[in-house]
Amino acid sequence: MIGRMRLLSAMCALIAAVVVVWQVNPVTMPDPGSVELRSTSAPMTGVSTSIKWPVIETTDPRPFDACEDIPIDVINGLGLGFTPPEHEDGLRCHYDAGNYQMAVEAFVWRTYEQTLPADAVELDIAGHRAAQYWILKPSDRNNRFWFSCMIAFDTSYGVLQQSLFYAPVYSADDVDCMQTNLQRAQQLVPFYKF
Repeated sequence: MIGRMRLLSAMCALIAAVVVVWQVNPVTMPDPGSVELRSTSAPMTGVSTSIKWPVIETTDPRPFDACEDIPIDVINGLGLGFTPPEHEDGLRCHYDAGNYQMAVEAFVWRTYEQTLPADAVELDIAGHRAAQYWILKPSDRNNRFWFSCMIAFDTSYGVLQQSLFYAPVYSADDVDCMQTNLQRAQQLVPFYKF
């Protein structure tokens, strides 16, 4: 008996819901109104011959490529040509100095201010705004891993990063990351595009 009462009350609730919905939104056919036909041969105004309108000025996607824009004799003269410069992802160029590695990369999608961490130290390198900071700081606990430091330059197209990294396990001599990176930055600035 209780089951039948539950079934009957559920059916009544369903019928009541249908009636309420029908009264609130009665089914009517919308008036299509008039249809305006126009010729596709008529000239359109405010457009260009470009696919997209308006054309947006964008940044040069390849403002500086370190592997191609820095002469190889300069790289060899600085001792960074232990192995030939190697293209990596994007505009990143990998240099090998034997005892340490270095990478130079241009970013057009990130600004100088967005790049800097809180502990970055800003400085001037040959008249260019730059900042120096650690990426992986050395400690007694992680002395078998890579140490890495960075110099970031403020450029007209975004930021130019120069990173130096080495592993004490594989390096014959310990490398002063910050000082060596700063020295290489001062030597390479004449070849960078800002």
